[in-house]
Amino acid sequence: MSFLTQIFAAVLIVSISSLLWKLAAHRRRFQGLPKPPHSFLFGHLPIFFSVARQLPAKIPIAVTISRIQEVYQLPDVFYLDMWPLVNTFMVTGDAAVANQFLNDYTRHPIVLKTALQPLAGGTRGLVSPDVSEWHNSRTTIRTVFSVTNVQRFVPTMAKYSMQLRDELLQRAAARTRFPMIDPVENWGADLTFCFLLGEDTGVQKGGWGAEANKHVQALVGQADHFISLNPWTIHQRKKVRSFHQGRVRQMLRKALNDALQRDQPVVHDFLPLVDSLAEKYREEYPGRTQWDADTLIQHVDTLATLFLAADVSSMVLTYIFYHIAQDANVAAELRKEHNSVFPGDVHATLEALRQNPSKIKDLPYTTAVIKESMRMRPPGISGTTAPNGHKVNYNGVDYSLDDSFLFTNLFRLQYNEAYMSSPLVFDPTRWLPQPSSELADSWRPFQRGQHSCMGENMMMPGLVTALLLTVRDVDVALAYDESDVCLSPELGGFAYMEGNFAAKPAKGLPVMVSKRVS
Repeated sequence: MSFLTQIFAAVLIVSISSLLWKLAAHRRRFQGLPKPPHSFLFGHLPIFFSVARQLPAKIPIAVTISRIQEVYQLPDVFYLDMWPLVNTFMVTGDAAVANQFLNDYTRHPIVLKTALQPLAGGTRGLVSPDVSEWHNSRTTIRTVFSVTNVQRFVPTMAKYSMQLRDELLQRAAARTRFPMIDPVENWGADLTFCFLLGEDTGVQKGGWGAEANKHVQALVGQADHFISLNPWTIHQRKKVRSFHQGRVRQMLRKALNDALQRDQPVVHDFLPLVDSLAEKYREEYPGRTQWDADTLIQHVDTLATLFLAADVSSMVLTYIFYHIAQDANVAAELRKEHNSVFPGDVHATLEALRQNPSKIKDLPYTTAVIKESMRMRPPGISGTTAPNGHKVNYNGVDYSLDDSFLFTNLFRLQYNEAYMSSPLVFDPTRWLPQPSSELADSWRPFQRGQHSCMGENMMMPGLVTALLLTVRDVDVALAYDESDVCLSPELGGFAYMEGNFAAKPAKGLPVMVSKRVS
């Protein structure tokens, strides 16, 4: 027994010594870089969790990092030691460094594994860690997200935006307070589902798309649960997530199979994604009416990822309504522009869009309002991996960042005083007639380079259309309670962001709407 005890003690000593040696080597690696006060044993984990506890529980991680930078007066490139949770955490709010982070490097596997893959329910297509497969999936869907194809989709966008208008007018007649996110989420799902599937799924009208959207929203909600070490809690969460994923993926498989088995595609003004995928498959395998298993799983994973993207558009539009409600001058300028370009009657406007969808481009101030809102409330996160050989130079010293986590903090980048004046002021005119090169380069809601979001081509005209067909007919007033949590203005006040996936305004942005009298 004494001998076994000695062996155990020796193994324990060797293990602890090895761990401490690795820890010491890791701590020395970046000791010359700017960083907050540093603990040898725990790195910056205590500081991170201490700052996070001072903020609402579901606030985006990027906001916590911004607060750390502010509290410790750190420059726009600094280091957070989050080991062993994350290997080397380099943070930047500098545009030049962000160009490297966003344009040149691959997505970090932690972002894929812990964020996108669990939501999509797979590891293929657009959430594949295989760079070749990921690029192939992007190439496959690129045509559908072209400017030309999206322009053909504008009349359909207008139809769904009219349904949103009708819903807001009904809410105005009821004179009740409601979360703006509710009708907007349905609007965003209608646009996305129809564009991808080529079918009116009737989300806003209670069709089968409404059920699909409920499953999508349940999956998004799963992304913001607290980390738990309780095996039972982890099991239950996986069970719930699996249920919702199963329902969504079943619907997507059916849509893909139906598209491939149709003798002739349904005639649309635009090209839906499922029809595009089926057409390319028929060209490669003439005569086939069944997907091979590997191709089908890739397409299902890609479509599931894009279904989740519907939530991003709803988050963006909700925040735009927040800014319009805060500033009567912005609302007045929007209406002035809409009336100068389109007929005053909403049905005549709808017909004008049907006749000439490209006319939606003639609203520069409306586009500026959207850009300014996304500057102040950017969706998503930007995590990448540094390749072997990458170095960062600070005070004449090169630091190797091989295989390290690199994080572009969009909040800091898009609030950086070096690129714009008065960054906390909502000012759409900063984008007109042309933004400065510094401002244009710092705006990254859709990222850049190989990881840029092709959904920008669809989201921007969708948002413009929704504003054109609603803002002239309704006034929006915020309806938060005085007892609600209110953060500092730079963190969003009452409407601070909640969540890390398409973060929404707190409490869904409670509002009262009223019908405008011409």
